[in-house]
Amino acid sequence: MSDEKKEEQKGIVEGKKAPEFKPGAGADIGTSNIVLARQKPDGTFVNRFHRDMLYPLDVSDESNDLLERSDYLFVKVNDKYYIVGEDALKLVNAIGNGEVVRPMKDGILNPSLKESSELLFYVIKAVVGEPVVENEPLRFSCPANPVDRDLDNLFHKMILENFFKRLGYDVKPVNEAMAICYDCNPVMKSDEGDIPISGISCSVGGGMWNLDLSFKGLSLVELSCTKSGDHLDEQVSKVTGMPKSKVIKIKEKQLDLNNVDMSDRVQAALSIYYDEMLERMVHHISNEFKDKSSEMDGEIEVVVAGGTSMAPGFCKRLEEVFKTSDFPFKVYGVRHSETPFYSVAQGACIRAQADYAKTQE
Repeated sequence: MSDEKKEEQKGIVEGKKAPEFKPGAGADIGTSNIVLARQKPDGTFVNRFHRDMLYPLDVSDESNDLLERSDYLFVKVNDKYYIVGEDALKLVNAIGNGEVVRPMKDGILNPSLKESSELLFYVIKAVVGEPVVENEPLRFSCPANPVDRDLDNLFHKMILENFFKRLGYDVKPVNEAMAICYDCNPVMKSDEGDIPISGISCSVGGGMWNLDLSFKGLSLVELSCTKSGDHLDEQVSKVTGMPKSKVIKIKEKQLDLNNVDMSDRVQAALSIYYDEMLERMVHHISNEFKDKSSEMDGEIEVVVAGGTSMAPGFCKRLEEVFKTSDFPFKVYGVRHSETPFYSVAQGACIRAQADYAKTQE
């Protein structure tokens, strides 16, 4: 069976008439997941996603037999098969050998995987699909350049723009954290009253933390930090000897930061490295805001989204770190997005719809 045929069979919407959507799509191109958001005329968001991970298999009679017997979504590149998405994680855990690879690392294309752009396009194509109108506006998430590492996102941004243009979209990037601002609306408390779309928006992903300081919808400071969720998984794997794929499973299925089972070595290590990550990130953020002499005349709210933030108790721990740190602004609360996994894509969708509305004026 061909790869294209398998992709059609395993599509998220199969054999059904697609619902009517408002023109304008949002895509969250993350290190761990690819998410597409669209909105129905009644305002309901419809989200589709795929894990941004692959499990490589050498082309052989055995691997051919495995793929013929299964319904795994895969793509063949050169002399390897790559099992795509959730299937990759299931297979590596079943086999108990090897590790999944990602076409992205630290929020941008993985430079150590030479096939990264081709593989990423395959995943994007499977999730995003075709425009609902000709030259439909699409906004995709793009990270800010990190403050803790010499990385530039220009190449990554241009590659993604080319991907979406090939699919027929009128495409523009949107800062990843600012997309959360559009979706979650942080509120600043001041002497003049509550000021909407003002505060800190934070996307806690697999590769990076992305942050934005905004005032009345205007982005004032955009920054990112590396060593986020994937780094956490790698460190826990090293100190416990547990394969990273199994660490991911425990983090996503069992970990509760409000009630950590300290007799479980993996959960205990996850708790320790979550604390280290939170303290390191707030330290970087504080220094950057101080260096830029940013000022906010009021108490601000921090809104948080992203897959790495989804462990229960995450926001409570982050709020405690803000309270004990030398942070340059008064933070009155940390609020979790109601849809933390989809928030970036939904905010990007909101911006894309505004782009479409301008074309209709």
